[in-house]
Amino acid sequence: MIRSMTGYGRGDVRSAAGNFAIEMRSVNNRYLDVQIKLPRSINALEPRIRKDVQEGFSRGRVEVFITRSSADASPFKFTVDHERAGQYIGVLKELKARFSLPGEVDLALLNALPDIIGKEEVTEDLEELWTSLAGGIRQAVGALRAMRQQEGASLASDITGRLDAIAALIEMVRVRTPVIVEQARKRMTEALEKILKEPPEPARIAQEIAILAERTDVTEEITRLGSHMGQFRAMMSGAGAEPVGRKLDFLIQEMGREVNTIASKALDADISLQVVNIKAELEKIREQVQNIE
Repeated sequence: MIRSMTGYGRGDVRSAAGNFAIEMRSVNNRYLDVQIKLPRSINALEPRIRKDVQEGFSRGRVEVFITRSSADASPFKFTVDHERAGQYIGVLKELKARFSLPGEVDLALLNALPDIIGKEEVTEDLEELWTSLAGGIRQAVGALRAMRQQEGASLASDITGRLDAIAALIEMVRVRTPVIVEQARKRMTEALEKILKEPPEPARIAQEIAILAERTDVTEEITRLGSHMGQFRAMMSGAGAEPVGRKLDFLIQEMGREVNTIASKALDADISLQVVNIKAELEKIREQVQNIE
């Protein structure tokens, strides 16, 4: 079963370590490119987050957005230096008494003095944080994978319809091919009669027709094209988890080469028309394949 490279997934976590919202979006990309944006307080967990995301996908640009909200989610805490505050109070009272100064030593005055209230960065337990966050990461990865698989099913349905259309067009080409060879034989016979001014020898006609048939017969190309289409269908419907996007892209290129060869060998208006239609369907499939993981 094929998977698209576009999708969205979300995971939510509520815990003592904080409330986390994990959002993941993915779009087409030739390789796997994981971009992570997260709060400063959990920056140290980025390698673990990246590893879990990379294990879930093989191609596509995956953007991960994590937000944290909680009353205890501040990366800082405030401290009070009680000893220093006591020293300030003692000195201020001494100054007040010695110089008979008015006023009281209150909280506003102490707050204006340096080094009484400090701010320290909170060091959180990373293992506790990861225990809380990991489930949300897995939930978001699972939701994104599910959407990519759902989108892949839609792509497969569209591509299958186009492959069926191509198969019908190829059958028209196959039926037309013997007619072209016979028409070429007649033209060759008439041309030889005009040149030789007498009926040519059967052996000579057979030799020339064999050469012409080799140049105009597209049976081998039709057979190879059918084989490529069979492989393409098998890869799309396979139950394996292995990504097949690159292989499908290669098969599309091979089918394109066979169609180009048919166009160059079969110089016939009817076949040329079918070739144009086949190329149009192949181009639409190629565009769809660019979005397959």
